[in-house]
Amino acid sequence: MALPLPENLHWPRWFGWSVALAVLVQLALFALATGPGLAGTADSGYYVHAATTLRTAGRLLHPDGSAYRYWPPLYPVLVSLGGSLAVLRLLHGAAMVVSLVAWSRLGRWLLPGSLALVFPWLLAFSTPWLVVSKFVWGEAVFLALFAGYAAALFRWLRQGQRQWWWLATALGFLLPLQRTAGFFLLAGTALSLLLARRSLGWKRLLPVAGHTWLALLGGVVWHVYALLVAAPSVYRLNRGWPQFFSSAADYGFVVSRWLLPVRAAWRPELSLLWAPVLAGLLALLWPRAPQPEAVGAGHSGSELVGPHRFLRVLWIAVLAFVLLLLISTTFTRSAAGLYDAERYASVLFGPVVLLALQGMGRWFESKPGNRSWSSWLVVGIVSMWLVYSAGRTISNARALRKLAPMAWTAAQ
Repeated sequence: MALPLPENLHWPRWFGWSVALAVLVQLALFALATGPGLAGTADSGYYVHAATTLRTAGRLLHPDGSAYRYWPPLYPVLVSLGGSLAVLRLLHGAAMVVSLVAWSRLGRWLLPGSLALVFPWLLAFSTPWLVVSKFVWGEAVFLALFAGYAAALFRWLRQGQRQWWWLATALGFLLPLQRTAGFFLLAGTALSLLLARRSLGWKRLLPVAGHTWLALLGGVVWHVYALLVAAPSVYRLNRGWPQFFSSAADYGFVVSRWLLPVRAAWRPELSLLWAPVLAGLLALLWPRAPQPEAVGAGHSGSELVGPHRFLRVLWIAVLAFVLLLLISTTFTRSAAGLYDAERYASVLFGPVVLLALQGMGRWFESKPGNRSWSSWLVVGIVSMWLVYSAGRTISNARALRKLAPMAWTAAQ
């Protein structure tokens, strides 16, 4: 039987207006940052060249004439369909909007009303989203695919309707075809659903298994081709365990900057601090079960698909993504370093902020005598967080605008 979506009686009626205004602000920042055009890196040249050869020769090729194989094929196919960087810029902007709307909808279902209202604005002032959307990289579309996947998966788990299963499976199928790290998100999601098999119910185990198998299928086929047919193996020891802990510190620093006003100089100055900070932040973000009275007052308490349980699905997906990225930087040719960490972790911004807001929402579950004090504390913290995020994003938008735009012919 389909369960209704968790209706929170405290949602502001103007939630839709809040999302719409946040989208307008997000697009204004995007227009400011990308007005001169999209920027490029070495990866961008490969994407655009592959897109060009697909249009002219019907094949994805590297600049040296060999078969395109170092990255999944979906992004250059999308670039090819657009045919110009101007159209690609529109695609990036649309992907940003889809990401904001999809995560905002999840926030509306999973957060207390006042925090759900703030969530779209924190997404609109997302520096990592803005940065990856400025460059000819696959991350912008990857963000939208994962946001849509998470929203569709929640709807299916909550309501059991077939169309949401198909949508989640289709978006999951595209994730590893857009970025190899899509495997990591799917692995974390599958693990979380396996751990919750008792609450899930035996009747849903087969659909979950089918969803996972189909979602992984396309990416597996592509990587078998890329690794065994078109290229030598990329799996090799990189720089050993020092690289593992160095990358962990990079990701700890990146996530910290999303939540706190951390200076860039603190990464090298406090290099031994950031790996433990990553572990501590992940531990703090773990979604605890709400108090019984909080469940009755706000959300309907279901089994697997209650708000805190689905937040645990997201938390395990985040954990798996980070751990597998750390392993990939240690045992493969995957790029490492602070700037690559900022790029790769951008897909986690939505779930991390959602989990952080849910943690702050626990203050609302305090004893009645302390509720007024704790509520004002949350308001103060969230307000400072919002001001910090806005200032940082506006500053970065102005800096990104100064980057030289990439020319389509530069990759030919």
